[in-house]
Amino acid sequence: MLFVSRPSCIKRLLIIEDDPLVAFDNERTLQHSGYDVVATVDSGEAAVAIIAAEQIDALVLDLGLAGHMSGREVARLARDRGIAVLLVTGQCPEDAGDLALACLGKPHSPSALVGALRAVETMTCKNKAPRKISGLQTYWRPQAA
Repeated sequence: MLFVSRPSCIKRLLIIEDDPLVAFDNERTLQHSGYDVVATVDSGEAAVAIIAAEQIDALVLDLGLAGHMSGREVARLARDRGIAVLLVTGQCPEDAGDLALACLGKPHSPSALVGALRAVETMTCKNKAPRKISGLQTYWRPQAA
């Protein structure tokens, strides 16, 4: 179990992961780290329904999903709605910077997942570059003041 302070600006998460064991581990890790996991779903279609119905601060998104909608489509939709996106996938694609603020490679440790979300929070809420985390690629661009 991880003992860290509660996040300050990214609180409500949507986990989109088609592997049930990975989804369960991610959900449990993030809940124990103080995040409110609104839902954990395995398809893009289910994710879009949750995004439309709930206030979501960030997505933890795998690119390979069940259903017909791709993770890329979900990432673009979330980005267009101002929702922070953390990709968590086997291999970060070349266009990951167009889809998300960061990409964490699988497999990863629970602390790496929490650290990746903290990095997304630093970029989103504090408008500054995050510290380096092993296995995490970030795509931070400062926002105009």
